[in-house]
Amino acid sequence: MAENLKATGTTNPQPNTCVDAKCSCDVIWSLAQQFAMRHLVTHAPVHQHMPDYREGDPHVSGTQVEKGAPAFVSDPEVRARRIAAAYARVFLEDFHLGDKNKIGRFYWLGLGAFASKQVAATLALWRVKYGARWSDLRAGLGRGNLWLFNDVLPWFYGYAAGADTFDMCAQSRDSRNFVDQVATNFSRQKSHAESIGKVPYEIDGDTGVKKAKLGYLKCTPLVLDGFQKVSKWEDAPEGQRARIAFNHLLAIAMHEQGEVLQGLIYDDPSFQWWLNGQRSALATSDDTAINASVSGMQYGLSDGSDIALSPVIRALVPSLQLVLTDEDTTNNAEFRSDAPDRLVLQDYQKRMAWIKDAATKYHGLMKGDKRQTMLDYLSNIRNWGDMPDNS
Repeated sequence: MAENLKATGTTNPQPNTCVDAKCSCDVIWSLAQQFAMRHLVTHAPVHQHMPDYREGDPHVSGTQVEKGAPAFVSDPEVRARRIAAAYARVFLEDFHLGDKNKIGRFYWLGLGAFASKQVAATLALWRVKYGARWSDLRAGLGRGNLWLFNDVLPWFYGYAAGADTFDMCAQSRDSRNFVDQVATNFSRQKSHAESIGKVPYEIDGDTGVKKAKLGYLKCTPLVLDGFQKVSKWEDAPEGQRARIAFNHLLAIAMHEQGEVLQGLIYDDPSFQWWLNGQRSALATSDDTAINASVSGMQYGLSDGSDIALSPVIRALVPSLQLVLTDEDTTNNAEFRSDAPDRLVLQDYQKRMAWIKDAATKYHGLMKGDKRQTMLDYLSNIRNWGDMPDNS
């Protein structure tokens, strides 16, 4: 066992007796952060498309802290697909602390897997990948996706290590207190210096109003609320679990959108500039084409074909949609949630209104006759965990 994972306890002369030896909370969160980071490195061994944790038993204390310097995936699209795979795998309880009898308790992670897949789909678009004017969008999406992952997945790991452990340790999570090697590896991730002090803020979940700037992956009341609902799900009869799971999802979604992404990217002036430009381009293309066509038809100068200019502009702007399949796009409206046209994306309340609509569609599919189809999609996404880096 690594030196910084050793524990001591008082012994006694009686044979065949045991003494409890507990890891400190700092070690628990160090292992949780390592678990997240290990999904994003190219040097770790893999097994069935995921980082190989078979050296550990179903106890958090059986896992080693790595000593070597990590080689992180650098392509943001590949990273987003690996993040989607990690979310899907933990949702499916297919990891060393998972419990297959409790699939569905980590409900947000299923939606999170589809959302990270959609980030990857946007980053894969040629105009986003290669267009100089799209660099702020590409940088913002990649940064938000990475640092949300660093914040949120370890919360689920900590809970999977034990509800009692989570209750005891949640308030003490602080990235400045990771064991030395984990802290060093953690700081090597892209945009660490400019991001870590902003993740998270504490907000009012309904209004988005900021209450405090915390940073360093600290705990907030929304996080505690989300995992209290996981505990309720575990104790509830089958007929009540769907409602509890949805409420858990909404609590973590408010944390995700308001406490992590809002301060990290949506309040960033360069990202806002791009969002405003995108919305203005859509409005201008629609209004100009329609007004020109109507004016031309009044004088017999147009047959209305000028309106075709609008789709040309729209084709260059990535659509805001969430595709609830393992593909990047779909024509099946049942598995797609489209954002309202010209959504002011940096407005927390307006963005959350769409997120709630998307969550409701996800919820309907997960609790209806499409549940197995959804689980199959997540199983396919799970297999992206060892996707090779393209950079």
